[in-house]
Amino acid sequence: MIETLRKKTRTSYIIRAILTLVIAIGLLVWTKFTIFDVLTGPAKMDISKDPSTYEGKYVTLDVDCLLTDFVEHTTTTTRKYGGKTTTVNGNSYIAFQSVYDYESGMSTWYFYSIYMSKGDQSMMTSRIDAAWEYLNDETGTVAPPEKLPVKGSWTKMDAQIERYFRDTLAEMGVVQDEYNQYYFYTLDTDKLGGVNMFAFWAMNGAALILLLVFVFSVIGCFGNAYMKDINNYLQRDPSASMEAIESDFSGAHVVGGDTWIGKRWTVYRSGTKARILSNKDLIWGYYFRRTGRNSVSEMRLYKTDKTIVHIDMTENETKEALGYYAQEQPHIIVGYSADLEKKWQKDFNGFLDMQYNPNQTRG
Repeated sequence: MIETLRKKTRTSYIIRAILTLVIAIGLLVWTKFTIFDVLTGPAKMDISKDPSTYEGKYVTLDVDCLLTDFVEHTTTTTRKYGGKTTTVNGNSYIAFQSVYDYESGMSTWYFYSIYMSKGDQSMMTSRIDAAWEYLNDETGTVAPPEKLPVKGSWTKMDAQIERYFRDTLAEMGVVQDEYNQYYFYTLDTDKLGGVNMFAFWAMNGAALILLLVFVFSVIGCFGNAYMKDINNYLQRDPSASMEAIESDFSGAHVVGGDTWIGKRWTVYRSGTKARILSNKDLIWGYYFRRTGRNSVSEMRLYKTDKTIVHIDMTENETKEALGYYAQEQPHIIVGYSADLEKKWQKDFNGFLDMQYNPNQTRG
């Protein structure tokens, strides 16, 4: 018995370990492993480098100047019974960094986009005003705007955003040349790993849980925790012994590969655990099925202590198991009816008198 249960449990742990590891890695791949960048801190961005080297990465950049907002990002929701609502999520802004070249004595301006949420709109407007006050100053008395540290994902613009970006800069008279470089990238503060913040943390939280399950599954392959319920049963019932259970198990009827119905005990697997029931404590059994989102297919066994045991089984497997109980355990009522349900709930002693008490000396 122990070797049979060990092999089956080890197989369950191995399957669980493989599935959890594959899903966890899939979630990390989906978020581009950005969680490691978040944990180690964003990369300090050098704006003069090839922008593609930072694509998809979590970066930080001290923004020099903000020129204008050029795209408003909204979400439109269609109501079930008609009508629509539009919510503003945030805005894309055009920013630039100025890098001075001491050899040529010229500065190169690098233009790019920043996405900020709606809640930052007032702050961003103030910084745009400060930037233009500085850029339009002819007296040399206006201090340059304070740098704005921004953390986010360096993301390539889609075609539509790029078109708006080009058109807006053209309207402002900025022509791309040696000293005016266009970067068709957005420093997106709303996304990490290509997904929004909520999804990012939810997916990485799920990945962490799955990795923990993977570790415990690997450990479980080499442990004997699956026998805990049987060992606890032996402690509660000194009249039982492992040898007696082993002997009963060896002659038991096997149902569905995971349930063994013997003369004295029923042993079954639930997940990665082995469970044991004393047949003499069982008084009623039937098949239960529920369809829908929370579907259930199980054999329900009722005990003398008024507890109910749920064993996952198909309808055919349950019929087979109940057939063995009907043949070999006459104290167990087999099959469901509303009258039996009512009797169980309203007159428990009367329920016991139906079959259990007249046969209680058996088993």
